[in-house]
Amino acid sequence: MLAPKDFLESTHKLPRAPFRVIMAAAPDDDTIRLPIRELKAFTAACLVAAGSEKEKAELVAEVLVEADARGIPSHGVNRLDLYCDELRRGCVDPAAVPEVVSDAAAVALVNGKNAQGPVVGKFCMDLAIEKAKTVGCAWVVCNNSNHYGIAGWYAMMASAQGMIGMSMTNTSPVCTPTRSKVPAIGTNPIAVAAPTSTDPVVLDMATPTVALGKVEVKHRKGDQCPEGWGVDSEGFATTDPSKIIFGGGVTPLGGSEVTGGYKGYGLGLMVEMLSGVLSGSNVGPRIGMSLNPNAVGRTDPINLGQCYVAIDPAKFCPGYEQRLDDLVGDMRSLPRAQDAPGPVLLPGDPEREETKTSEAKGVPLHVNIAKALVGLGEKLNVPRPAAFSSIEAGKIWASE
Repeated sequence: MLAPKDFLESTHKLPRAPFRVIMAAAPDDDTIRLPIRELKAFTAACLVAAGSEKEKAELVAEVLVEADARGIPSHGVNRLDLYCDELRRGCVDPAAVPEVVSDAAAVALVNGKNAQGPVVGKFCMDLAIEKAKTVGCAWVVCNNSNHYGIAGWYAMMASAQGMIGMSMTNTSPVCTPTRSKVPAIGTNPIAVAAPTSTDPVVLDMATPTVALGKVEVKHRKGDQCPEGWGVDSEGFATTDPSKIIFGGGVTPLGGSEVTGGYKGYGLGLMVEMLSGVLSGSNVGPRIGMSLNPNAVGRTDPINLGQCYVAIDPAKFCPGYEQRLDDLVGDMRSLPRAQDAPGPVLLPGDPEREETKTSEAKGVPLHVNIAKALVGLGEKLNVPRPAAFSSIEAGKIWASE
């Protein structure tokens, strides 16, 4: 086995997959809106055509479209091409059913069996919720999972049942630790959803400065990234998304060491520990490239680790809901800064407003993503949605 230093260097020097974009860049406001139901149906049909079972395809489609509806296009249907590509190449098992390997009153270890990520995620959070109903707090970790979409979807499963939910996952190494010039940990998102008397407070965040998917979206649009998002292959700051994606990496939350990037690095490492080390999955630089442009052509299982937590507030100090309502009210009533564009926000507010707009007007998709979906539908013989009738076929990441 390679020593850690040699392993890092060897993985960093792996040949990158060819990258092709058969479409023109479009301005930021060049979007198409598609009814949620129609987009879910198309997404599920593509997954079924790629080899997924119908019920599982509908679940995966639910998670992907929810991301777009909430204004998180980096984890939405722009990843459908790669999800289908993984199914067609056999590196995700569409028939797999997760299995509980070790079980106790408040904890469990699950083998995801290389099933589709959302299938594993729902299984694990359902298990955590059921345990928490009895014992008050439950932790479920899993190995042999795959990319599972937005972490918040699983945390909100718990908040919908009056519980505090947490979800986190490790991912392919695309984040450059403080003082390193090579990426060695993933974007490692963490989500927490807490119920109130009205809408839940939902924190859903990646632990780098930005999720890699947002860099991919910039690349597809032909835009530069804001300063501080990433570094090139030598560890130098860059705003060129192609240099970040191919050979470089995103920076930890906080950016450089001077601006506190070591805190984001530490937070990402804790997610790695709770999701990967605890579950026995692949970890850190030993994870292969999964759902990003460098993963094209992958055939082996990725073996991601994930962690799901459910907490029943009723098992703790009485009056939880009123206290959280009071805290929410305190935040919302804070005096507004003079140049603030709106009221003081709470985690989940922007996504909630975006969801309302998506439900009323349809899910917004950048025209380049719409082109890619049309191209994918043609490849899989899935009819295009009516809203895409005038869109030419395009392509983003996956190979033919």
